[in-house]
Amino acid sequence: MPESLLMYFVSFIASCLAIGILYPLSVRIGLVDIPRGRKQHQGAVPLIGGIATYCGLAIAMLWFADGAIEPLYYLTCAGVIVILGAFDDYLDLSVKLRLAVQTLIGLAMTFSLDLHLASLGNLFGFGQVELGPLGLPITLLAVIATINAFNMTDGIDGLAGMLSLVSFSSIAIFMSLWGQQHYAVMALVIVLAMLPYLACNLHVIPARRIFLGDAGSMLIGLSVIWLLIIGTQSESASFRPVTALWIIAIPLMDMIAIMVRRIRKGQSPFQADREHLHHISLRLGLSSRESLALITALACIFACFGIIGEYLLIPEGVMLTLFLLLFAGYLYLLQHIWRIISHIRRKRLQHSRPKVVK
Repeated sequence: MPESLLMYFVSFIASCLAIGILYPLSVRIGLVDIPRGRKQHQGAVPLIGGIATYCGLAIAMLWFADGAIEPLYYLTCAGVIVILGAFDDYLDLSVKLRLAVQTLIGLAMTFSLDLHLASLGNLFGFGQVELGPLGLPITLLAVIATINAFNMTDGIDGLAGMLSLVSFSSIAIFMSLWGQQHYAVMALVIVLAMLPYLACNLHVIPARRIFLGDAGSMLIGLSVIWLLIIGTQSESASFRPVTALWIIAIPLMDMIAIMVRRIRKGQSPFQADREHLHHISLRLGLSSRESLALITALACIFACFGIIGEYLLIPEGVMLTLFLLLFAGYLYLLQHIWRIISHIRRKRLQHSRPKVVK
């Protein structure tokens, strides 16, 4: 059996075993999500999806690391973010503390493995846009933004997991085709480690319903930005920086849109509410599964557009302009969605009224 297939098998089985061990333990220690306030699920649900995923990928990567130092750095940073998320699930930590730890992890990435954003690509057709001294702060901003973007998508069953599958699969495709096969295996190991959680979360295994938790959503965000930086900034980069925007389009656009809306209302950009895309789709009458299918389909369409743009080498300035236009349309739609729906309903009501014959 090829080593990569064995890694996938180990990560999947280890994640399954971790769920079996952690499920009763989480109930005993109270690491469960209790429905209250914005949370409308039934019963106390263990918050172990992210921890189990980390266990699966860590065992697989350590088993086949062969003394390589890079997997150890990744697993250390990922372990810290999982611990942070687990404590946040359990104690509801302050925003400042979460951001401080995320910043430290970004610094560790940069100074341990020299993982940072050095260039934004040839966005304007005049050569590479080099960041120079701005590389570090922009890298930290990207790390924090991606971690929190995926964290904010974790609002209905399976959404953060499915969106991450779209991102990891897209990254794996690029890296497999253009010379970074080792990192493509890493992306797929994470996917296989996540599948047992998704099976439990989406009721494929109803007796073991679990949630991803902040530990999982933050782990996903860190892993995505880690691979995006490797895929766009290393000497053997397999895709252009602008393509990364399309790979994480839905989480990124939803996070920025919701923060803009909160700031306009005079609220903290990190204040929780029910105005995310998945909340809006539910209020439009879609079920949780229908909302999941719709949003995942949109993410697939955007990722496929990025893949096609990369394959055809569509100029980076064009890809960026199209993304900004997409985001502008997305922002406008979310800001005016209820006015549009109210208008449509009035039109339907007018057409449904019987005409009076004089």
